[in-house]
Amino acid sequence: MQINMFNFTNIIGTALQGTTARGQVINNNIANVDTPGFKRSVVTFEDSLAAAVNDFRNTRQLDLTRVRPSVFTEFDHLNYRWDENNVDIELEMVQLFDNNMRFNVLSSGIMNHYRIINTVIQNI
Repeated sequence: MQINMFNFTNIIGTALQGTTARGQVINNNIANVDTPGFKRSVVTFEDSLAAAVNDFRNTRQLDLTRVRPSVFTEFDHLNYRWDENNVDIELEMVQLFDNNMRFNVLSSGIMNHYRIINTVIQNI
């Protein structure tokens, strides 16, 4: 299986959209850490992105239309806080750091990809 430059760009772009959505949700969780009754949300998209890439391996057709970040509210019935808010600020900060690192790696990857394309075009 060979991923052409456009498929690579689309895959990385979709992953960047997912990490951007996750960053927004994490920031919202952090902003509501002291809101009574607030339930934290999480974003998932990696499984659907992996499924689309695996389908591409079999069909040679890349379909990213069904890969969208999904936001879920966690209804943690075992509240550890008296105000029924289930946001753990330490967990959110770790996840924010992790998500920012993923975003930076993806951004660097796409920038390097375009640098290579630019170099090839300039040398033609």
